[in-house]
Amino acid sequence: MSTKIIYLFIFIAAVLFPVNLHAQEQEAKYRFMVVDIQDQTGHKGWENHLIAYGIKSIVSDELYNTGQYIPIDDNPEIAIRINEMIAASWKNKKAHSMHKPSFVDNPDCDALVAVVVQDFKLKRLRSIGIFAAAKTTVEVVVKVDVQYRDGSIITATGSGKGITKSLGVLFQIREDKIYFNETTVGQATRKAIHNAISKFN
Repeated sequence: MSTKIIYLFIFIAAVLFPVNLHAQEQEAKYRFMVVDIQDQTGHKGWENHLIAYGIKSIVSDELYNTGQYIPIDDNPEIAIRINEMIAASWKNKKAHSMHKPSFVDNPDCDALVAVVVQDFKLKRLRSIGIFAAAKTTVEVVVKVDVQYRDGSIITATGSGKGITKSLGVLFQIREDKIYFNETTVGQATRKAIHNAISKFN
């Protein structure tokens, strides 16, 4: 075999291998749905199911940002069904446990995501004196589970803290929306989710 032919084979391999590798990376992305979000804090400030919708949005963004996952709730019908499941799991855990989401119910999914807000701590400290001021510290602990079609599950837990002297502490609702960035607990929740999902990389 001539030297020119050998060089030609080397050139073709160098061109095609990165393309095939890129294709494999694209195929490795998992189509996912956040189907279950539960509150275990027992705190009245966490009762509204709109909080669960906000958590779903944050979790979806964080998973997508890893480059390994693609949400499939862009379809309006699927989005409505997901919100119904999440509202059920957030409000009524017993009723939801009777019919947990499965891959049979969601054939287009490669991964089902469940989230649990495990803990919420609120601590207020007030200084004494002329320049007395109150400082509030919030800590949130969140667990994220990703179950794959083959039955395997990965789990990660993250915690987030927020400290404020003036910012609103608990969730605030305006026009049926909760703005996580505007409250200390919202910021702590966002940090906890980020810290949990960052462990998947």
